[in-house]
Amino acid sequence: MKPALSNHGRRVGARSLCVVIAATLLASCAADDPGDASVETIAIVIPYRPGGGFDRTVRLFAPFFERHLGGDITIMPENAAGAGGRLGATKVYRAPADGRTLGIFNLPGFVLPEVLGERIDYDLRRLSWIGRLESEDYALLVAGDSELQSLEDLRERSDVTFLSTGYGSTILAASQIVADQLWGDSVEPVFLTGYAGTAESLVGLIRGDGEVAIAPIISAAQYLEAGDLRALAVTGEGGTLPGVATFAELGYAELTPLNVQRSIAGPPDLDAAFLERLRVAFAAAVQDPEFARLAEGAGMTLDPAPGQQVIDEVEASFGYYERFKSDLGNPNAATR
Repeated sequence: MKPALSNHGRRVGARSLCVVIAATLLASCAADDPGDASVETIAIVIPYRPGGGFDRTVRLFAPFFERHLGGDITIMPENAAGAGGRLGATKVYRAPADGRTLGIFNLPGFVLPEVLGERIDYDLRRLSWIGRLESEDYALLVAGDSELQSLEDLRERSDVTFLSTGYGSTILAASQIVADQLWGDSVEPVFLTGYAGTAESLVGLIRGDGEVAIAPIISAAQYLEAGDLRALAVTGEGGTLPGVATFAELGYAELTPLNVQRSIAGPPDLDAAFLERLRVAFAAAVQDPEFARLAEGAGMTLDPAPGQQVIDEVEASFGYYERFKSDLGNPNAATR
């Protein structure tokens, strides 16, 4: 199973949410939910600083989630940045299973530390998954004035520098996997990873610090529109960047699943009835026309999926990245 969804999969995910609403709403509202009386405020932990994509997503979504939960429950976004997002993930994982603490999770970003053998204090497989809000496909980018006009032009190069964020990031992992598929062992690209964020790496690409970069399409949109960057290929199964071929169409189907997702979960062992109530409210909120309108205006890439589907995709992500584990080392390690 792929950790990313095709456009067909996205439509199935949306239909699944509608089925969840229709099939469970009455039962959920009628249930004697032990969490109803005690839960007055729910924090959604954002594992990054204010101002980024995860922060934007939660703050836009929270009022609609609150509205569809009903009752007297208040949703409060709460930033808990640190350790590349792991501090916030751990905070949610260790929270009491009383429904008062949820979080937004970076997938597969929070999968990678375990795959890379690093110590973590959370277990994604044990979280109480509520649903996915967004997923963003990646684009393989060059500067607008680059001599590289196609993926084949890039493959013919014997020296290539990828610009990226640091070790352990999803963008570096995606860059390393793309390089493996394009060249195998025949070319050893340089991965220049000293950039604080995606925007900085893209500015570096425009400036000429390297030849190529991987980034979520939404992150590159303004530079693509201005002509400062060009896309040679995109992940996913098409439609996310009109006129640009997918990796699968160019013969690299293994790269189709690469993307970044934003999903909501609670700590392990949430009360089953309250978890169901959260899932139903989540499904109703992401289908709310007003939310959809505001999300589009904010540049969000809505790709809703129910909690059970997220559980399956988390497991699939581990399988996918384990396959490429040998390519995901620290490019700046002394032993390289």
